[in-house]
Amino acid sequence: MRPLLWLSLGLAQELLPIVNIQAPGIQGIDRSILQQLQRDMAQYLSTNRFSEDVFAPNERIKCLFNIILTALPDPTRFEGTMQVQAIRPVYGSTYETLTLNFNDPDFRINYSATQTLQFSDNTYVDNLTALLNFYAYLILGMDYDSFGPEAGMPFFQKALQVLNLAAANSNEPGWQPSSNFLRSRYWLLENLLNGSYKTFHQLFYRYHREGLDKMHKDPAAAREVLLSVLQDMVRFSQENPNSVLIRAFVDMKGTELMQAFGKALPEQKQRFVACMRQLDPNNLSVYENLLQQSGP
Repeated sequence: MRPLLWLSLGLAQELLPIVNIQAPGIQGIDRSILQQLQRDMAQYLSTNRFSEDVFAPNERIKCLFNIILTALPDPTRFEGTMQVQAIRPVYGSTYETLTLNFNDPDFRINYSATQTLQFSDNTYVDNLTALLNFYAYLILGMDYDSFGPEAGMPFFQKALQVLNLAAANSNEPGWQPSSNFLRSRYWLLENLLNGSYKTFHQLFYRYHREGLDKMHKDPAAAREVLLSVLQDMVRFSQENPNSVLIRAFVDMKGTELMQAFGKALPEQKQRFVACMRQLDPNNLSVYENLLQQSGP
């Protein structure tokens, strides 16, 4: 569970969303429709409740939904990609960290400016609300996982219910197993719920609560925790080479880790780069730049 401070007297929904929709390659699109869709999505996410926990207004989870439209087959059909990010404050600092950074290639919805988005967590209404429900539960699950080992599981189960309802009641992509393994919402959730990958949840918790949240107090010791987590992540990736969770973790934390180890001791930098050689080999040259920087 989250810290007890989240059970406060203030009452608010859980999410504080920002929705941004762009259509750079589509000519003649009605921009007012995009603005209305942005408002409707943000209102849906910010006014519906996705848990039974009580959040104070200043404790809501910041989340970003960045949509790039690539096709408009008809005036009420919108197709493109959607990047979903969730943000968590780091204890004792003004720094914020990502707990989710996922680019969904299958944003496919039907929408008109006159419709009202109806919330239901036990029936399939349409693909737009299914997508919003799915990612609301995923955001909550990842956030709670960062505060307690496997604390996000109830929300991942709720996301599974949304996925199953959508798979049974629509032909839209993304809800069924696909070959697009690393960029599939289906496989991301499957991995998060897969009992074989329980270690990931423990590491995700340690990274945040025992690493980042203690960086303000003792940076050197916190970096040692982060290195321990990364070494265990390497073992996890070797034992589970097909898990999408490693790619998801690197997408969330790669840039942040570079910053965290920018002032590390040379020996810590060496160990960090050795881990990233295994976890993110395609970007190894970026991490190796740390080794050229002198001193902590």
